[in-house]
Amino acid sequence: MLFGGRLALYALFPVAAGLLFARAVPASETVTLPVAASVAGAGGVPFVSDVRVFNTSYTEVLTVTAVYRFNGASRQFSLGARESRSFDNICVSLFETPGSLGAVEFTSSGGAGLLVVSSQLRSPVSGGGFVGMFIPGLPSSAAKAVTVLTGLANGDSRTNVGVYNPNAVGVTATIRLFDGAVLLGTTSVALAPRAVTQVNNIYGVVGFGSLVKTDGYATVESSDAGSPLFTYAAEADNKSGDLILVVGAPDVPAPPGFNPPTATPPPTATPTPTPTSSPGVKTVTINVKAWDFNPGGPVSPSLILQVGTTYRLVFHNVDSPQTTNPRHGFSGISDLGLPGSDNIALGEADFVIPSFTPQPSQRNSYPFTCTNNDCGGDPQQHAGMIGFLIIQ
Repeated sequence: MLFGGRLALYALFPVAAGLLFARAVPASETVTLPVAASVAGAGGVPFVSDVRVFNTSYTEVLTVTAVYRFNGASRQFSLGARESRSFDNICVSLFETPGSLGAVEFTSSGGAGLLVVSSQLRSPVSGGGFVGMFIPGLPSSAAKAVTVLTGLANGDSRTNVGVYNPNAVGVTATIRLFDGAVLLGTTSVALAPRAVTQVNNIYGVVGFGSLVKTDGYATVESSDAGSPLFTYAAEADNKSGDLILVVGAPDVPAPPGFNPPTATPPPTATPTPTPTSSPGVKTVTINVKAWDFNPGGPVSPSLILQVGTTYRLVFHNVDSPQTTNPRHGFSGISDLGLPGSDNIALGEADFVIPSFTPQPSQRNSYPFTCTNNDCGGDPQQHAGMIGFLIIQ
């Protein structure tokens, strides 16, 4: 699911004429927001869900019960006639649950069509750079045993597939990804009652991460025909960070005996192995990503070396392919005679310092930094990418 636009888009749905009249016995209605979040995504980028609720009635006051299915937290509030309310970062502002992701169910005292729910998933990073993704609240009828997600993209974009199980029983959701009539691959996810999951980079998951598509589609099928699911696809532009949402449309199960042709995944390149250490040399691998050295810091523990031991230091990029500018550097430490590099890049050869033996006179703490000012696409976060090498 991962957009700091400043403009939120909210849609008002038309109200059926019959819903404007008073009811003798109002029936409750549940509107489901399939996913809400207050989490850190790739590279530590934060994402939050801003939610809007609206009472379309000109006469009725609605009592709304909101249940966050991440932890079962329940909150109740009232909506006057034609009243709209906002819950920015709803996971925190309404449910006091940071660091979480789950569906939200809004049950209203009014009848069908009176309550409208809409939301925007955005990233509140300073300086912007990401736009929000509109996610609508869906009626219970939008959950289906079989759905289809159309217009899926891969290449310059990536596609994540999300599934929410609104039922009181666990099910298995089977996702089948197609290229025309050809089945690219299948993956299944087990869903506990009222649980949501997201399969990130679905093309990569089924072995076709290099396939360029703008018109792919996927079907999602519940293992229980009586337990329908809410489904969606989030398509992220790898360059701009922009997102669009595709809501699952009703589909039908494949007929008995339907066996689509299956594609063969392309062979994957075998990475060139890093040469092993010489006898008596201890290899320490420093995994580098936006915005951390592990070990080294700032998020991970310090890099600690012992006097008299000969080390081989390997700087290895472990960024996600979705990270903006996944190229880092190592400033080197001149006081120790350690060289630096500006090219610790994803998918390229590791930067290796083949031999370093700390001396007793060098016992101290030595800072080092990343040298690529726009690593991870955020100069401000880059500025805090400072590690420490400690000699004991």
